[in-house]
Amino acid sequence: MFQAIGRADHASLRTLAKIFIDMENLPAALLCLDHIFSSRPKLQDLPLSEVQESFTTYLDYIRLLTKFRRDESLTQGSNNQRLFGFQSLRGNRYLVRRHTPLHDQLTNLYGSGAKDTDRYGWGDDELRRGISRLISRRIRDRTEAQNGACRDIHGFSPCLSLVVEKECNSPDEEGPCTFQHVQPEQLTVDWYHARLRLVLLQFQILDSARYGDLSVKR
Repeated sequence: MFQAIGRADHASLRTLAKIFIDMENLPAALLCLDHIFSSRPKLQDLPLSEVQESFTTYLDYIRLLTKFRRDESLTQGSNNQRLFGFQSLRGNRYLVRRHTPLHDQLTNLYGSGAKDTDRYGWGDDELRRGISRLISRRIRDRTEAQNGACRDIHGFSPCLSLVVEKECNSPDEEGPCTFQHVQPEQLTVDWYHARLRLVLLQFQILDSARYGDLSVKR
């Protein structure tokens, strides 16, 4: 897994994520998926089958994040402990490593000057709130990027100039055409159904992520 992360081998990470989910190793699965979606998806000119695979994987990612956000267990060996790597201290306190996203989130919420957090750690409620805020922000930011990638290509709408005139007449000053370049003979019932599945998948993603942008809803 770590070799695939180092190589940014998304195909291997996608396969590993499925294996880890089947094994119920959810922290490892989430780690794989988090690296896959660490940058904005590039969907331009991809076959609809590949886009559907990306959407399906992203939906798995959002569902896993939501599952972790709802899980309040902080015990040794829990999914949260395995994912974030915090250590249990005495008196229901927890030590979180510096220079990690969770430590940064806790510092943003509670500050670092009020107490020696390296020595005394964070309390139960502080840690749970930090994890919830971190995951909620991850869901929002990653879904915003994923939805933006879809909007950039006009929801997989075909380029009408190419369909009607057999060539794309996008003005040079407007940059490259962002519509889907689909040949007229490819506009079949199967193509339409594939595009419809993508739209419905995107609805599922936005609903699961509770992405509430009004312009997106319209």
